[in-house]
Amino acid sequence: MKKLLALIPALFVFGATAHGLNQADWECRQSFDVAQAGPARVSVPIDTLGRARADLRDLRIVGPDGAELPYAMLALPDARAAYRVSQTVAPRAFGAALDGAATVVTIETGVDKPLESIELSIPDAKDYMKPARVEVSPDRKNWTTVAGGQPLFRRNQAGRYDAVAQNTLPLGGRAAAFVRVTIYDQGHEPIAVAGAKLRVVDEVAARDTVPDEEVATTITNVKQLADETVLTVDLGAANLRLTSLSLAVGDSLFARSVTVTLPAAGDDTADRENTLARNRPVYSRTSIGGIETSGRTTVALDGASVPSRTILVRIANGDSPPLDIRGVAATRRPAHLAFNPSVAGRHTFLSGNPQAAAPRYDIAMLSRELARLPLTEIAAGTLVATPDYRAPAAPAEPSQITTRILFWVALAVTVGVLLYVIGRLLPKTDK
Repeated sequence: MKKLLALIPALFVFGATAHGLNQADWECRQSFDVAQAGPARVSVPIDTLGRARADLRDLRIVGPDGAELPYAMLALPDARAAYRVSQTVAPRAFGAALDGAATVVTIETGVDKPLESIELSIPDAKDYMKPARVEVSPDRKNWTTVAGGQPLFRRNQAGRYDAVAQNTLPLGGRAAAFVRVTIYDQGHEPIAVAGAKLRVVDEVAARDTVPDEEVATTITNVKQLADETVLTVDLGAANLRLTSLSLAVGDSLFARSVTVTLPAAGDDTADRENTLARNRPVYSRTSIGGIETSGRTTVALDGASVPSRTILVRIANGDSPPLDIRGVAATRRPAHLAFNPSVAGRHTFLSGNPQAAAPRYDIAMLSRELARLPLTEIAAGTLVATPDYRAPAAPAEPSQITTRILFWVALAVTVGVLLYVIGRLLPKTDK
């Protein structure tokens, strides 16, 4: 906190009022009240985000006197556990054997770092669904259960080369010398497990995180195609950084894959360049042979930026009937900025200027330190149109520019030729 206080003099230097701007060049404005002067960290309202450019280069703040105020966009830490994924490694030793009505996979990890998950290599191409128990041990004698009732499944999709599969099991960030996975066959043919990979993590210090915010979503269209359902979902605003998407499903037993894309212009096909998540498994909570298994209906999007107001959620049905989709929920990572108002009172966000250049404020040099500021809650007003807004003149089309250049070049050549001809026709003077 002392370091943050030491920055206040610098803020009054770097955070001085920026050069003037003409507010009539910005299409929208949204006011908010500042309770006191001094450095503040605020969340940009979702309405302003939606009307700004995708990279927020046209976002501006003006004070009560109409003067532009510099700001710094803040990088927010991910809302996740206090460790990060480092690498995928092969275990030191691997073994799989039948034990009665179960297949038991035992591996020696060969690492002393925390383990996030284990991914089993299951070459079987047939459909299956089995519950599994995951255990860890320091000595291969004393075992501790990490997770029980974890589903392993594969479902082939008619007419597709890919399949919906779930073969990754959690290890809870624990360090362990040995891992054991027990797969219950439940009277069905066992599946072959050919190998395994470990997801190893490096521990990092715990850090404060900014919680994700819920997004008010609406399903505006449902299209049933031959082998998939396509949902058009309205997010309420553009330029949101989505972190997750959850389906509310009325069916009690299902396993599908979900792809989330941006809508292509004039088309609803899945463009790979516009894909936010591809073939993510979602499946129901169920009971297999009396063993309860967990379900998953949420797709992680990792803060993917969505420049459009709508997204497409594509659910691969194969030969199964469409799911009973009762709703879609989403979360987003908020956009925080820090600025230094010199007075309390009514301030305003400006947005909607396609010709505005990205601002270069000196205060941005302090963004890392300013991220330590506590969040100041603001009550933003309604987004309104700027009364005297003047739409910028459309830039000349490339074809128009080319035509003008060719005209002036042709004119210059013509003048040059005429001067040459006239010079040749003039009588020569004797020296």
